[in-house]
Amino acid sequence: MILFIKKYRHLLAILSIAAQGLIYMLIAAHLGQNSVPVPVNTWIDEHIPYISWFVISYVAWMPALYVSFIYMGLTDRALYWRTILVYNAAVTVSNIIFIMFPTFMPRPEISGSDLFTWLVQFIYSNDNPVNCFPSIHCLTSYLLLITMNRHKLFSVGLRIVFSAFFWSIIASTVFIKQHALVDVVGGIVLAEITYRIFYFIEGKRRQVVPKEQSNVGVPSNS
Repeated sequence: MILFIKKYRHLLAILSIAAQGLIYMLIAAHLGQNSVPVPVNTWIDEHIPYISWFVISYVAWMPALYVSFIYMGLTDRALYWRTILVYNAAVTVSNIIFIMFPTFMPRPEISGSDLFTWLVQFIYSNDNPVNCFPSIHCLTSYLLLITMNRHKLFSVGLRIVFSAFFWSIIASTVFIKQHALVDVVGGIVLAEITYRIFYFIEGKRRQVVPKEQSNVGVPSNS
């Protein structure tokens, strides 16, 4: 048991997902006390239809998030740590935006007795329509999507399947009216920028280390 814990203790970093979620909920609970949230919907969102069955993709997001990080933690520890760091950096920036620029998404009145409608109503009643820009669903789904594809974690066929799955999560945010289109764009752009900045710094760091190692044992001119 002790050996098992030592071998897989790096997976404890996944608990940062829960920690970030707690921060998100605390911000949502106190939002509006000192400021008025700004609506994020535009005329474009009025033309996007409400499609209840997309709620299945929406609720699949959290399990997919945990499973993806566990998989990386078990198969590629270096990539796991890099992705965890990018995730936390991007979500921390999002939380700062939620505080500095509070937003909300007006929701439609929905009715029905089918499972999809019940799930949407459950989400509406348990998740306040605030902290919209950028969308965390879109940010994290896009981050996992580009990580999977750019690092070729699976075969081409599986990458196509999983890409379709992550894009369906992104699409679900607007089809069940949890987010506006601008939230989707904001989440994707923030994920891409954070990813590129991190790997740019990582690349620079890797260039510096070999130079320092090559200079070891070289006598100075003094």
